[in-house]
Amino acid sequence: MKKLTLSLLIGSALMAQSAFAAQAPRAVTYLTSWGISVDSIEAMKEVKADTFLISFGGWDEHGNMSSSDNIMSVPQYNAWDINAPYVVWSQLKLAQPEKKMMLALGGETYSSMWPYLNNDQTRETLAQNLVKLLNTNFPVYKKNLKPEEMVGECLSANWEGKCDMTHYQMAGTVQLDGIDFDFEKPERVTPKENDSVLKLATRVRELLNASGSKKLLSLTTYHVGADPEDCSNSAVTENCSFVEPNRSSHHGEVLPLLTQGRDVFDFFNVMAYDAGPRFKYDVAMANYTRAIGDKSKIVLGQTINSQWTPDPEQRFVESRQNNVNRAGWQAEKGYGGFFIWALGINDQQLSIPQQVDYFNEMKERADLMSPDRPVDTVAPTEPTKLKVLENNTTITLGWNASEDEVGVTGYDIYRDDAQVGTSTGLSWTDNDVVTSGVTYHYFVKARDAAGNISKSSNVVEVKTIVVDEGLPGQPTGLAVVSKTENSLTVKWNAVDKAEKYRVLRDGKELLIEKGTQIYDTGLRAGTTYIYQVIAENAKGQSQASAPLKATTDEGTVTPGPEGEWKVGVNYKVGEVVTYEGKQYRCLQAHPSMAHWAPSMAPALWQPVP
Repeated sequence: MKKLTLSLLIGSALMAQSAFAAQAPRAVTYLTSWGISVDSIEAMKEVKADTFLISFGGWDEHGNMSSSDNIMSVPQYNAWDINAPYVVWSQLKLAQPEKKMMLALGGETYSSMWPYLNNDQTRETLAQNLVKLLNTNFPVYKKNLKPEEMVGECLSANWEGKCDMTHYQMAGTVQLDGIDFDFEKPERVTPKENDSVLKLATRVRELLNASGSKKLLSLTTYHVGADPEDCSNSAVTENCSFVEPNRSSHHGEVLPLLTQGRDVFDFFNVMAYDAGPRFKYDVAMANYTRAIGDKSKIVLGQTINSQWTPDPEQRFVESRQNNVNRAGWQAEKGYGGFFIWALGINDQQLSIPQQVDYFNEMKERADLMSPDRPVDTVAPTEPTKLKVLENNTTITLGWNASEDEVGVTGYDIYRDDAQVGTSTGLSWTDNDVVTSGVTYHYFVKARDAAGNISKSSNVVEVKTIVVDEGLPGQPTGLAVVSKTENSLTVKWNAVDKAEKYRVLRDGKELLIEKGTQIYDTGLRAGTTYIYQVIAENAKGQSQASAPLKATTDEGTVTPGPEGEWKVGVNYKVGEVVTYEGKQYRCLQAHPSMAHWAPSMAPALWQPVP
């Protein structure tokens, strides 16, 4: 493509840049495809991030795309087991539609893909594929839906032929909000690769604008990417962010892309980590500002994992206080926000709730240190279409999302003019109802971070059911008593007025038991089974208990050595590798990266005695 043509493309792309571009400051987190489970969704809903960078995707020499752990592949339907990384991001997006989900392309995992862009046909094919991906309606599957929450036909029935809401059913569809180009590789990126990335991003923007689609494009680059190129000389220190005796080969490597793409990308993520404890992050951010010209588009990158240091025998972990302070520093200086690596995998043994708490403290400090931010006095729009999703021994309500210039932070639920609960999602269950035909009136209000409260939603009237006191209650307290490779012992709490119990395994009736414990044998090793219990007497049956997941012990076969550890391999749990003459067993499935070598990542690898 000639330079004149590229200039014209960039100009046309700017005429209809993303509607999201003006948002600042941002609170961004990478979301890894490894190290997360469906059980972590509720904790992740509490994170105060406005943008998730889903990690990672890539392409081949023909422009065909793939993603880590198939996180961006629509899964084949299975009533009990659907790819967890896909379930996590799609359910998060459905529950919190105001948050942006962007696919991060590249990273160290896919660093070999950048030269493929130098081929014009590959670049055009990829641009078309990226736009198609951004316009894809991804199905969202969820268990334990209310009938009113299910979209479309029932996908799986129980042993009675009724739609089984304990199985995965379709809850709706979601779309991605944008693409992040994580432009990094071990070697210095070439001028040709800079030009090719710019052409690709410009072409994607042009295609999106032509269809009226408003999506985000961002660029993530190394810490020293905007340094003067002569900083590679250890005698030079002026405006150099990395001043170790052995300088980086990446100083100034993306300067052409930054200056020419300043108006193509909505924001720029600076990986201000993996450069040792003496790295000058403030100098790096100033260098990016000079190249791009608008500091409100520049996002400071930080990590809550261990980092590279000049000493190959050591890893460096930034203190939490320093990370919190830097999140506040960038806000005070007028930069465009911060991001972290990462929510999900963590080599410091932080659980998902602990990671969320860490991120939220950084966000709170950033908010606190933004004195020049305009005061938000505009209330969110009122919630709409409030309706009753379930009226049983509890009452569940659902509504459509409110909109706000900054962002809705939650909803307050009122019953008979008194506030009775709050929710960060689009549903809420009232567990304190009188089941004797009492009439309640509910409405909902939205609130934003500044404390502005919306007008009331529509009011719904609910008359509670009258409970037949003769029926047994729902069984509770399901738990595993013991397990072996081929058996599970499960117990539950006794239910008043119950004469017997029907036990279900994976949705099908297993047996009828008069006691409160079963011994289930003949099972497969290392396999997860789901149990439910229904209480019964002469007057009828209770609701099924909440499902219990129980997993048999793993078999005793130990995997043999798999060869030398390598970067860019998707390792599975139990695989054994050799690294620096020692053997290690994989503890968590993950794509390998240079800074997660077995000797450096005890959360991922365990030495084999």
